[in-house]
Amino acid sequence: MLTRINYVAAIIAFFVVLPACLAHAAPKRPNILLAISDDQSWMHAGAYGLDKSTKTPAFDRIAREGVRFNYAYCAAPSCAPSRSALLTGRHIWQLEEGGLLFGALKAKYTLVTHALEDAGYQTASTGKTYGPGRYDRAFGRPLFGKTFNKHKLADRRPGRSSLDYATNFETFFKQRDKGKPFFFWYGSSEPHQLFDVGGWQKAGKKLEDALVPKCLPDHPVTRGEFLDYGIEIEHFDTHLARMIAILEEAGELDNTIIIVTSDHGNPMPRSKANLYDSGARVPLAIRFPPKVTGSRVVDDFVGLWELAPTVLELAGAEVPKSVTGRSLLPVLTSKASGQVDPKRDSIVTAFERHIICRRDGLGYPMRSIRTHKWAFIRNYAPDRWPAGDPDFNSSHQGFLGDCDKGESKHLIMGLAHDPKYRGYYNLCFGRRPAEELYDMAADPHQLRNLAADPKHAEVKEQLEARMKAFLSEQGDQRMRGESPWDDYPFTDQRIFKHPDWRTGGFPTPVR
Repeated sequence: MLTRINYVAAIIAFFVVLPACLAHAAPKRPNILLAISDDQSWMHAGAYGLDKSTKTPAFDRIAREGVRFNYAYCAAPSCAPSRSALLTGRHIWQLEEGGLLFGALKAKYTLVTHALEDAGYQTASTGKTYGPGRYDRAFGRPLFGKTFNKHKLADRRPGRSSLDYATNFETFFKQRDKGKPFFFWYGSSEPHQLFDVGGWQKAGKKLEDALVPKCLPDHPVTRGEFLDYGIEIEHFDTHLARMIAILEEAGELDNTIIIVTSDHGNPMPRSKANLYDSGARVPLAIRFPPKVTGSRVVDDFVGLWELAPTVLELAGAEVPKSVTGRSLLPVLTSKASGQVDPKRDSIVTAFERHIICRRDGLGYPMRSIRTHKWAFIRNYAPDRWPAGDPDFNSSHQGFLGDCDKGESKHLIMGLAHDPKYRGYYNLCFGRRPAEELYDMAADPHQLRNLAADPKHAEVKEQLEARMKAFLSEQGDQRMRGESPWDDYPFTDQRIFKHPDWRTGGFPTPVR
């Protein structure tokens, strides 16, 4: 028979000790660190084994200890549209103005950060988040719970942000509520133009090591620019390494989902604001040892807009009904490499409008479908110039404004009359046909358009039919003959001042 003292002790054990043990045994919700560079093509991360000149040990570690995705794509090769898709889990044609640069991200679309906050997460950021564009005040709360941009670099280099990203993360990490999991967005402004021109020489880089897409001339200027660009990527990676070290020292590394990617491809001609692989294909690696088996390389096609439902599911949070992207969780939790999900054998990307570089503020609408073998692009306004009207000079970006200012652009424009280089000028800035088809195995740089070749007519038709079926299913207005994007206002006209319509004396590119 229990004595009174033993009875009381049993009661205490049941109501106090047992719940405490159960609480201790309950799985701890994971933290999330999302690191996103600005304008980095997948090929310029070391783990992909293509770029000998750019060193990215932090990305390589995440890829080695987690999953490296070989075929990750942004929703659109432009900063704000890509980021709005990532934040909402939706395609750009499902976001109205939010699918454009200098658009407006509306409150009707739930953000992954807000869904996490509603699930008990604390959210914070440093550096570039959504933008450039307007964040709809109707949300009633900021994009992130807190922003940490106070700490600046003592030795800021030309072309770089002044922010000390890693120290800002460290400040958040020390001040955080340790009783809650966190989501931290590390958004660097690198390797966005403008670069420290010639910085590669001070860094001891070699021109022969530069990795230059074949759509650009193999010239010391282009090689030097890609080396300068690589230094910016290394800067992003160095701060990521410091953040990883902070987590590791605190014993939080394995309880943190680490995602490393970029918003879209490089900012040189024929990449950014284009649906070619150099513009739309991005690096992506994800590490989370409790659920993600490491040392895996996956060939499934995945999109950055699919990170929203993935993160929410890993966090045990509810996925909003507004999210249309598919979660990557089945791929991540599989132990397989190569093609994991047979249904992930293609991806559709889109582009509508970047900056003011055409009369009446028109964009250059495109849709693309990519498989392992083929890439098909539909240009919906082939009468327009893809990089902007050659005789239209916006005081914000200059001529051909859908291509960022830089040394390679300046070189190609300066040599536009040279017969040796005019082909590059036409390739980067000339008008394009309505249809483009590329054999990605034989022509990975997408230089030989096969769309008009009768031998490939059946392949082209099959790809376009598949793309249209997906776009129709996902509610793309273009499939209904509608095109509202040219009529959406730019949210901040002041940055453009008044366009100068004078001609620049450059030759008209030919088809």
